[in-house]
Amino acid sequence: MHPQPAWLQKLIRLPDVDANLKSFGGHKQAVAYGWQAEKEAHFAFEIMLILKGEQLTIFQGSQQLFRAGDIVLIPPGKEHENMCVSKEGMAYFCIHFDIDDPFIQQELLMYCPLLLEKTVPAYPQIQSILTSYVELLDSTEITFKQKLFVEKLLIELVICLLDYAESQKAELASSDNDTLLLAVTIADTIQNNFRRFTAQPTEEHLPLLSLNGIARQLSISDSTMLKAFKKIYHMTPKEYLNQLKYNEAKYLLHQPAISVAEVAEIIGYQNVSHFSRQFKKWSHYSPNQYRQMDTHEVIKTHE
Repeated sequence: MHPQPAWLQKLIRLPDVDANLKSFGGHKQAVAYGWQAEKEAHFAFEIMLILKGEQLTIFQGSQQLFRAGDIVLIPPGKEHENMCVSKEGMAYFCIHFDIDDPFIQQELLMYCPLLLEKTVPAYPQIQSILTSYVELLDSTEITFKQKLFVEKLLIELVICLLDYAESQKAELASSDNDTLLLAVTIADTIQNNFRRFTAQPTEEHLPLLSLNGIARQLSISDSTMLKAFKKIYHMTPKEYLNQLKYNEAKYLLHQPAISVAEVAEIIGYQNVSHFSRQFKKWSHYSPNQYRQMDTHEVIKTHE
């Protein structure tokens, strides 16, 4: 490989792009009162637009009611169970999307809630993109041009979700809500400790992944950490750390030069069998199965 000439090195260049965005399983459905979907968890994000009626969703013991016009963002690996609770029935649209970039995943996890707030400036754009998806489903035939339009919509959706996250981050910076600020500090600490560990995944650095250690690091009790975090993020600190591990594992499994054993070690598992069992709980696939899958296989599995 020839070295770059000096004049080329001085140029301001656009960044290389290899985000590997995928969307699949997009559909709309009208269901009757009493309809109930089986409990499930996906390896990707799921975003839903409630078109009509009311949906009750159970998340690992807690439950939330969503109404027409609501947009729901379910993170990877989060078990959920949907049911129609409106007498007149319900209609919804949903689509799954996956992003290899751990930074984008973490921004969405940290700053986008399950129920997106209508008052956030990015909300109308997100709603408009989801409506465009719905309109595409009314086409009698999906052309190649429309397939490219679906890819364009996915990029726009992720950009708008990042805009949503950035506006929430700015609002948090000026907030005087003590519980909110504590929860964000906990999430930041978990994320920073995890990044420090993955940069040097040694036994010596394993304490970085200890939630008890993080509580001590912040001079709070385990119960205070759990209560504040769950109130804001509707998940436990352990679930958040597991989602960071899961997202990083997916990213690393796309790197063919890194073995499954090395992936396990990088995210904090000293036993590869333990990691494999946990990854299958998160995604319903073994690490090797996930590594070998392509987009078409994913679509068939989740439709």
